[in-house]
Amino acid sequence: MSAAPAYSEDKGGSAGPGEPEYGHDPASGGIFSSDYKRHDDLKEMLDTNKDSLKLEAMKRIVAMIARGKNASDLFPAVVKNVACKNIEVKKLVYVYLVRYAEEQQDLALLSISTFQRGLKSS
Repeated sequence: MSAAPAYSEDKGGSAGPGEPEYGHDPASGGIFSSDYKRHDDLKEMLDTNKDSLKLEAMKRIVAMIARGKNASDLFPAVVKNVACKNIEVKKLVYVYLVRYAEEQQDLALLSISTFQRGLKSS
């Protein structure tokens, strides 16, 4: 009889190059390994010229907030979209601002000119 270990040392290493590798054990930290990049896709979507991508990003962000997730690091990317022509995007931006303006007071004060631009374009 061979002396095979009773546990598998395989952590699910089927991820290809450039793909995040997640461990099966929550205590392994694999779930949190890419936290520093977790909102990059949303930031890119908010920076595009396509209103459909901006709207999708804002829907995801508001859904995150509704689930109790922290989205405060997206504040600068979201505030830039106050001046967006799409009224749906603008409404979701204001929902976000209502939630985070008190926490991010310095950034909120610095973004007043962006709000004014948004009001002029309405």
